[in-house]
This record gives sequence, structure tokens and C-alpha cells, in this order.
Amino acid sequence: MRRLIKSLGSQSIIIIIILLIIIFFSFQSVDKVSQKNDRGAAIEKVIMKAAVQCYALEGSYPPDVKYLRDNYGIIVDENQYFYFYETNGANIAPNIKVIKR
Repeated sequence: MRRLIKSLGSQSIIIIIILLIIIFFSFQSVDKVSQKNDRGAAIEKVIMKAAVQCYALEGSYPPDVKYLRDNYGIIVDENQYFYFYETNGANIAPNIKVIKR
């Protein structure tokens, strides 16, 4: 083992340690991004359920998220998320996208 360390040299060991640190932080970053995406997908699902409930009760999809907030009790946090709600017509399901700020 000592021969291996001597043959690698101190510069190689430092490079290996730096690479291991970079790999560690890369995995941490990927994990955080996936958690954010999961939360955004869950919020999208809740908004879509409220939109479908509105369609079932009123016969058309709501025009925007504000309508769902005012009439169906959806709580939105506009300080933490961007809400993209695109209607395609009264009888076509909307496109919903939630992105963390």
C-alpha cells in the first residue's frame, strides 16, 4: 500500500481527493433537484384535481389558478413557486406547470 501511495505521488492523491469531493457534491445536487421536482409535480397534481372537480361541477375548466384559489380553496404560494396554467378551451384539460423559484 505504501508503495502504491509513493508511486502515485502527493499530487495524484490530492487530485483523487478533489474528484471524490466533486462526485459527492454532484450526487447531493442531483438529490436536491429531484426532491424539488417531486414537490412541484405533487402541486401540479393537486391543481389538476381541483380543475377536474370544477369541470365536473360547473361544466368547464377554470380560467386560471386564481379562480381555483377563490372558489375551490386551493392555497398557492407565489413567493416560492411559479404557476403556469394554460387553458386550451372550456372543455379541454389545461396545461399546468409548477416551478420552484
